[in-house]
Amino acid sequence: MVNGDQDAEVERVAAVHALRLLDTPPEDRFDRITRLARHLFEVPIAQVTLVDTDRRWAKSSSGVPPRAVPRATSFCSYAIEVGQYVEIPDATADPRFANTSAVLGPAHIRFYAGHPIAAPSGHMIGTLCVLDRVPRRLTGRQREQLRELAGWIQRECSVRQANQWEQETERARRDFVSVVGHELRAPLTSIHASLELITSGRFGELPPQVAQLVSIAARNTDRLVRLSQDVVDLHQAHRGRLQLRLAEVSLAEVVEQAVNAAENAAGRAGIPVAVVCEGLPAVRGDSDRLVQVVTNLLVNAVRVSPQGEVVTVTCAVDGPGARIEVRDRGPGVPQGQLDEIFEPFAQFDVPGQRRTGGAGLGLAIARGIVEAHGGRIGARPAPGGGSAFEVSLPTAGPEVDRAWW
Repeated sequence: MVNGDQDAEVERVAAVHALRLLDTPPEDRFDRITRLARHLFEVPIAQVTLVDTDRRWAKSSSGVPPRAVPRATSFCSYAIEVGQYVEIPDATADPRFANTSAVLGPAHIRFYAGHPIAAPSGHMIGTLCVLDRVPRRLTGRQREQLRELAGWIQRECSVRQANQWEQETERARRDFVSVVGHELRAPLTSIHASLELITSGRFGELPPQVAQLVSIAARNTDRLVRLSQDVVDLHQAHRGRLQLRLAEVSLAEVVEQAVNAAENAAGRAGIPVAVVCEGLPAVRGDSDRLVQVVTNLLVNAVRVSPQGEVVTVTCAVDGPGARIEVRDRGPGVPQGQLDEIFEPFAQFDVPGQRRTGGAGLGLAIARGIVEAHGGRIGARPAPGGGSAFEVSLPTAGPEVDRAWW
């Protein structure tokens, strides 16, 4: 082989191995095709073959046990080399194959028809072939049918490879979440606590420039701790591993706890928080998760609000349930993205504004929690500017503890 041919063959064999089909057990997705081909063409043998570096291996074989044969004496190897349909009416009359073991041995092969199979990458990896022990020819219609069956096999190969990638991606995601949850969150929490302690002045006053740098580091580690928790929550939610712990919940207490949780962020940003919540009914739900929802909305509102502008929390009875609204005076969410912001990793740009940070997970998690309670969450432009995020919850809530998302 010249260098170009050698490179092409290396790539082709790599494509064969990338499918991870070699030396695997039989699969019905391929076996049903060879069974159909055997009956459709009225032949004793039909096979799906893969051509490796030095062997031809049958992934599926109807009529004879699957086995590997040397590539040098393989009909299928010739078919992928020419890259098109190959038909050999009488192998005893073809000098390329007349003296091979397939013809002279107990298989007694006389007729061969094979259509190449391409991998998703486009490389020829094997064939769908039909064989007979007597000379014959296929009709034009039969050749077209063989081509269609070969295309079916190619689609099965694509589906199988896509499933493999999905499984590998899921494994990588689990590994990543494990690293975030166990290897990063604990030390980040410790670092954040230490930085907060330093900025508290307990160990003496810091020079102004040092105090500023430590304060920035404390804020950033706080953001990373919250991000790591969001990643773990989102992953667990998608896997159905997070359970609602249901009880009678006071929404007034939920709002109060959320405001307390957001107090530091609001204080640092110089954003007052006004709360108007009276006469709210109790609801059946998970108090901690509902606090998480309202806290997320408050922190987001504080993050986008100009200094000195008030963030307002309003609560009201809403039919057989209750409504909580968090309103900010920020730049507002673009009209076309009001629904998109509740998708994982959603980000948006506002002209004249820089992004506010965060990975776009908080609102996705909030939506999962609210919908698990049988409620709704949405956003709309607020009169006079800014955005209003509204959570509606039924009084009854879920009947049983269950995984959410």
